[in-house]
Amino acid sequence: MVRHSHQDALSESEFTQLLESTDDLSKPYDAECLFVLVAAGRLGMRAGEIAHLRESWIDWDTNQIQIPRFDPCDHGKNGTVCGYCRAQADLAVENGTYGTLEEAVENRWEPKTENSARAIPFDFDPFIETVVREFFDDRDCWPHSRVSINRRVDRVLEAAGYPTSKCYPHSLRATAASHHAYRGLPAAALQSLFGWSNLQTAQKYLRLSGGATAKALKDAHGD
Repeated sequence: MVRHSHQDALSESEFTQLLESTDDLSKPYDAECLFVLVAAGRLGMRAGEIAHLRESWIDWDTNQIQIPRFDPCDHGKNGTVCGYCRAQADLAVENGTYGTLEEAVENRWEPKTENSARAIPFDFDPFIETVVREFFDDRDCWPHSRVSINRRVDRVLEAAGYPTSKCYPHSLRATAASHHAYRGLPAAALQSLFGWSNLQTAQKYLRLSGGATAKALKDAHGD
């Protein structure tokens, strides 16, 4: 049976425990792990988006991360295309998206789908805004490879006393979706924030979260 990421979403208490566990990590892992947790687990960013994030994507006036439709990858050795993008280019040639590897590489980096190019506000929570701002105080991009995102998740899981199978970058994204859905973010806004291709995915998270039901019950039975 196929297991979906929403089934591996963390509870609020589990996610909070991971956030707190970053305090036990040495530098620079504390800031890097905290940023990955916030970027994936609250802002809903995909691992590939985090790995290619540059400060130039951020509009500090509106406090939004602008995921571009295309951004030439130079995150590899000596400013070349990174290993992740090269692997994705190979797949794109195999599935017929591009005719040659050279053409496919020239079109990296790009987000998962057209809908993935989006604006991600981060000032809805002072803590989240602080994490983003402090991370870029002395950096202008995510300074490591795509696989480093998984390694940072594993590191903070170990610090919290969880097995590394507890969660992974995409289940942190599902954690973010569940978090916002429970708080009643409308389906259209949820779809926009996460860059989903269809509204049904947002509606699924709203249904599974139980937030609307809980609110309705409180309203119905409140004094």
